[in-house]
Amino acid sequence: MLIQNLYSQNAIDENKDKISAVLENYFDLEREAIHLHLDKTTFITNEAIWYQGYIINRKTSKPYFTTNVYIVLYDEKGTQLSEKLVFASNGTFSGKIDLKPAMHSGNYYIQVYTNWMNNFSEDESTITKINIINPEEGIKNSKKANSETLEIHLKPEGGNLISGISNSVGVQVKDCRGNSPENLEVSIENGSGTVLKTAKLNRFGLGKFEITPTEEPLKVMLRYSNKTYEKQLPSPEKMGFALAVNNFSIEGKTIIKIKTNSTTSNLLNSKKFYLLVHQDQKSILYDIQFNAELEQVIAINNTELFEGINTLRIIDSDLQQWSERLIYTHPNFKDTATTLVNKNKNNGKIILTGNSPFQNTSMSITILPENTKSYDKDNTIFSGLTINPYLNEPLQNTGYYFNSPGRAQYYELDLALLNQEKSKYIWNYLKTTTPSANYSFDIGVNLKGTIDPKIINKPYHKVKLVSYKDFIMMSADVTEKGDYLFEHILIADSTFVTMSLQKLPNFDIIKTKLNPQVLNRKKPFYKPFKINIPEGCTETESDILVMNDFDIPKFAANVIQLKEVKIKAPAKKSLTYENKLGNGSLRAFKVDETMERQDLLVFIQSNGFDVARSGLHITVYSRNRNSLHAAQPTPEITINGRVLMSHDELGIMDMSEIDEIYLSPYAIVPSIKNNMGVIKIYTKKNIPNAVVKQDINSFYFKEGFARYFGFKNADYENSQSSGFNNYGLLHWASSIVTDENGQFTFEITNYNKPKAKVIIEGITNDGQLFQEEKTIDLQ
Repeated sequence: MLIQNLYSQNAIDENKDKISAVLENYFDLEREAIHLHLDKTTFITNEAIWYQGYIINRKTSKPYFTTNVYIVLYDEKGTQLSEKLVFASNGTFSGKIDLKPAMHSGNYYIQVYTNWMNNFSEDESTITKINIINPEEGIKNSKKANSETLEIHLKPEGGNLISGISNSVGVQVKDCRGNSPENLEVSIENGSGTVLKTAKLNRFGLGKFEITPTEEPLKVMLRYSNKTYEKQLPSPEKMGFALAVNNFSIEGKTIIKIKTNSTTSNLLNSKKFYLLVHQDQKSILYDIQFNAELEQVIAINNTELFEGINTLRIIDSDLQQWSERLIYTHPNFKDTATTLVNKNKNNGKIILTGNSPFQNTSMSITILPENTKSYDKDNTIFSGLTINPYLNEPLQNTGYYFNSPGRAQYYELDLALLNQEKSKYIWNYLKTTTPSANYSFDIGVNLKGTIDPKIINKPYHKVKLVSYKDFIMMSADVTEKGDYLFEHILIADSTFVTMSLQKLPNFDIIKTKLNPQVLNRKKPFYKPFKINIPEGCTETESDILVMNDFDIPKFAANVIQLKEVKIKAPAKKSLTYENKLGNGSLRAFKVDETMERQDLLVFIQSNGFDVARSGLHITVYSRNRNSLHAAQPTPEITINGRVLMSHDELGIMDMSEIDEIYLSPYAIVPSIKNNMGVIKIYTKKNIPNAVVKQDINSFYFKEGFARYFGFKNADYENSQSSGFNNYGLLHWASSIVTDENGQFTFEITNYNKPKAKVIIEGITNDGQLFQEEKTIDLQ
């Protein structure tokens, strides 16, 4: 008997190892999750869409070092309207999408992806829906429920209806666009029309009911707007497991009840069953051991689960799945309240000063009229990074679930997850597939070319690429075949560059045509963009709201708007290099007379770094470690764009030589050198904007990263109109970085509004998300 018990225990461990190995294998490659914070969700065709993106590594939930991000705008028919390559730094990126006056009213979609996402069979891109209003066409009210296309959808909890035991069944009523009327009630009836029970649905058309199915056919009935709708319950399975999950009644606890019938119980003697709880490759396994009533209740402390979406699966010892269910574990909400106060007014501007509980943290803020109609709360950073990556379609109504969440919101979010129609990560596919890194993780763009084949001794040459204005100076070796390659160029769109061929050892300039080509700028996404709207699902005339002149803002062609002034640290002069790639997510300092008297190394040490000196040898370290046992990392340090190979040079620099410094000890550096943190120094003795003689190798690099020059509001004609109050924008502030005390300052145009609605989103360096909606005083 002892030997049998030991053998049984070893078999159990082996089964668990096999289940865990499936997840480790399938989710071995890193996966990104991207969220877009928009200034609004409803736009007029005269406006631009302003956004800030946040990128995390799903394995660590921390900001990721992705650099190349593609932003594509589609209409509802799936036609691509614009495409941009955007530079991301330290897990964030910013930009805008210009709209065109001729665009039609309706829903549009912004897709965000990276080339790396092409490695996965699932669509890992981010889709964000917006609404655009053409004033000449009116508003297409796509959120009005269409009673002609209402349907009932049923989803047994766990995926299957099991015969002979009580089952929980999710029910959803929605039209062809996913809308539902409010205050609906459905009835469960038998074939003769006898009502067995009723179930009320919430404001989003979601609900659930308990039923013990038999061989008698049952149906769900809805009577609404003088119409009757019905849906047959699926035929019950003779064998299987029913799930009933409750993670909203007892604070800090998730209760999972597993039930089966006597027919299935015969399998329990020949197979072992497990409850698998996982988020990507992270997993917990529980043995399933039924009592005499063929039930098992597993109570789990939420602290043992994974923040965000958890997938529950019942798996047997043959790696067959029997049930599946999604649940959500809310993050441990800390005090994330951000104060934002009106400091003073000056020359048509309002200076707002904020204080956040998070230091050296990235955030974005949109400021709207108090009673705006332009923000629908369908997308928050919590849903964007912790829910949508695990669903086939973005979850709707997320603002309700995450603004002031409580037990009611927890319950209704669980209803939404219970009623998800299709699984994104299919167990049978996970078992048989290993994703491969067939598509590159791009960092910058690559430039390739071939020199004149008539040139002899080709390897004794180098090709030089220079952009004086953007501090780019690179050289590439030439192969025996005459090929040269520049990799990982961080270059903005329409940057003027010049190239030359140099002969070694004296670097003599050889006059020749170099014929460069960009290799990796156009990277399509190979999961076709689809809008799941059935044919014939069109708006009726009653769904199109005719606009009056006072309903939407008007725009003036000749109004001059002041440019935004960002103040990330005390500065009296405007910053010259804040719009260069990667600088927006760093703290910026303009060196003035008071700073010139400081020692450079003391300044670096007082801003989050450690400095070690040994004679003339200097090493700068970041105080933040990549892992517990890793060596203390060093930052990437550049002077006028030139990367320092040795930090010793800093010891002979004087602050009076420096014009501006940009730094962050927490910035993520895409490298294999254990770098963490960035210090960028720009001297007052910069290379002048040299007048380059035009030659055949000088050109404007037109396929680089999209330029972002900071926020400029639309030219509103009258900010006191009801149209401006409905759909106008007061301000958009992206790439805000709090200082070491959590403070930040920025200024906005004074539109003479007593109050404003503010939506704040952001992420800390250790991956904590925060989102806040509040009303502030502007007077």
